[in-house]
Amino acid sequence: MSAFKTLKEVSQNFEQELKQLSNVLFSAKIGETFEDAVSKKLQELSLFSSKLKLLRARPVSLTPQITEQVKTEEIIKEYGDVAAIKLLEKVTVKCVAQTHAVKKLITTPDRALDAEMLTRKQNIMEALTNYRDKETSLRHFEMILQEKQYEQNLLRAEWDKSLGELRDMKAAVSDDEEMDTNSAYYVRLRTLVSKMEMIRWLIGRLVVCRKESRNDPRRALQALKMARQVLDVDTFMSD
Repeated sequence: MSAFKTLKEVSQNFEQELKQLSNVLFSAKIGETFEDAVSKKLQELSLFSSKLKLLRARPVSLTPQITEQVKTEEIIKEYGDVAAIKLLEKVTVKCVAQTHAVKKLITTPDRALDAEMLTRKQNIMEALTNYRDKETSLRHFEMILQEKQYEQNLLRAEWDKSLGELRDMKAAVSDDEEMDTNSAYYVRLRTLVSKMEMIRWLIGRLVVCRKESRNDPRRALQALKMARQVLDVDTFMSD
């Protein structure tokens, strides 16, 4: 009988343990990932490091050399300069370390890398290729901008020269004498005025077609003001 009693107790205990384990199994929550745990530990480590630095700096700040020193603006400025230098050194070291790590990763053969590092290498190579393409496009646009600025300066110089010659011619002739509309200078002035009139018309269309969110109100008003000024040869001849 004692054997059956013992077997019954063992069965009851086993049943109770199974219930406890099933409760734990079905009520278990998914734990945090390894990356989250590492990030949390690093944050805690950074916090503890900051507290340790503060605790170490407190006894030093209570020494007579520090407490008896007058806190002038120059000393405070020196403290700020030292802090800025330390921060700059830290950022520089981090940048150099990252550059060295990236260079080492790029120069490592693919067969010597695991899947994660190979993915990082491919992403870095894609980013570098994208940066190189954009830098090439930027250089191309800068060259075009320089050429257009050079052409603009030439046209401005030609415009100033032609306008000056026309004004000199106007001052040389009498008021009763009519201007020769078939002269080379008059034809050139008329051509330039026509081009400026086309530009004025185009400015008005561009300002109206652009979205309001992308327009600077002040610049848009200036552009519309320019677009409303009708240009003709008589306007320049009367100046």
